[in-house]
Formats: sequence, C-alpha cells, structure tokens
Amino acid sequence: MWIAVYVTGRKSEAERIRSQLIAEGFLAELRGEGPYEVVVPKGEALEAQEVIHRL
Repeated sequence: MWIAVYVTGRKSEAERIRSQLIAEGFLAELRGEGPYEVVVPKGEALEAQEVIHRL
C-alpha cells in the first residue's frame, strides 16, 4: 500500500520532493494531475515525512 506524504498544486515542486526522497533511498512515485501527490510505501511514510520536513 502506498501513502501520500506530500501534496501540492505545482508539479515542479512535487517532482523536486520525489527526487529528494529517491536520493535518500526511498521508493517514491508522483501521482495525480493536480493536486500532485508524492507517495511512498506505507512502511516508509514516517521516515519520508521526516526527510521532507528537513528540506
């Protein structure tokens, strides 16, 4: 199961967050066509949110 960890109306922002998560070793995907969601596997959600808060 995948969980949204970040939601935004700007695709470029969502892509930036997704790229950062991937660089940190997370599985991350971009979903939606506005709003855009960055999703990760449920087991990685808390750690991914911690990374996002540091950005």
